Amino acid sequence: MNLTDLITDICEHEGLYSIRLPFKEPVEVIVQKAIEKSVRTFSEFKRQVKEAHLLVSDLKSPSELDRMKNIYLLPADMCTTTVKDVMGYCETDRAADKNVTTNTFTVGSPFVGFGAYYPQDILNAQMTGVAINKFAGVTSRRATVKYLGYNKIQLFDFPKDSSIFLAVECEHDLSCESIPESCRESFLSLAYLDAGITALNSLENIEGMGSGYKEIRYKIDKWSGYKDKREALVKEWTNTWYLDDEDSFLFF
Repeated sequence: MNLTDLITDICEHEGLYSIRLPFKEPVEVIVQKAIEKSVRTFSEFKRQVKEAHLLVSDLKSPSELDRMKNIYLLPADMCTTTVKDVMGYCETDRAADKNVTTNTFTVGSPFVGFGAYYPQDILNAQMTGVAINKFAGVTSRRATVKYLGYNKIQLFDFPKDSSIFLAVECEHDLSCESIPESCRESFLSLAYLDAGITALNSLENIEGMGSGYKEIRYKIDKWSGYKDKREALVKEWTNTWYLDDEDSFLFF
């Protein structure tokens, strides 16, 4: 979405151009501050997702000790706004998935090459299965990514020469350009309320405003109810956000 268009739409919707109000700052500045607040709140429910395909060997570590622990920094262009969570997988594993399914016995069964039921045979089978898996470059432990905060991630069970896919969930840009047009109406429903609340808090002394006082009073009374409306809207989104999240559905 375009920030300039948003400011214009909000000002017209709230009647901020139709009457001169005693604001401490230009009305456009006040509305832009309100939009920044809306962006932070909106990002809690509809996050910006940045994706990248990288080589593990290209990732940077804060220190050599961190590198030994497989702790790395996210690429700078993936954390220009506050990061909320990080997901990822080893693309080498994904590429090998077909091979794994055709050789499942090397992963799923401890009775590789035996078929016996005595304890020693079972132990031997397990050791043989591990050896075969290692030789084939296959492991039953899926590589995982953990977000540590402060733009750092830790990798588990990633081969050193592997490729990694990262999906970084973060706040939207304050320019609003990262918010899709399909979310425009939902975002505006929050931004209208934030604009009214911010405008109310930015008003200076309105006594002695003459003929315009009555209309100003009307807007103040209107905006004074926006805080409760905002809380109700956020509560509604909190209770229903998962309906738009395909990953939250489980099919049986």
